[in-house]
Amino acid sequence: MKGDNNRPLKDWLKVFAQSPQFRARLYQTRIEKMWLELMGPVINGYTRKIKLDGQVLMLYIDSAPLKAELSTMKETIITSVNQRLGENFVKEVRVL
Repeated sequence: MKGDNNRPLKDWLKVFAQSPQFRARLYQTRIEKMWLELMGPVINGYTRKIKLDGQVLMLYIDSAPLKAELSTMKETIITSVNQRLGENFVKEVRVL
């Protein structure tokens, strides 16, 4: 790809921003920041960690009853998160 070296930096940044790895990391950060707004202070307080593994949102929760409750809300969580992200990126939620 000899000719690719002449592309403007702006084009390279666009390509990088479209990569799945970059988008997943960016979206993980955005989800971490929006979690309090989406779920409220009680659920946020029991949330130990939020991780995005590909398109799977992994929620690490410290309360067994809350894990059970969130497990019944997976579709609602996916819909709410994707609406805030502006695209259907999250496909699955795992409550751990």
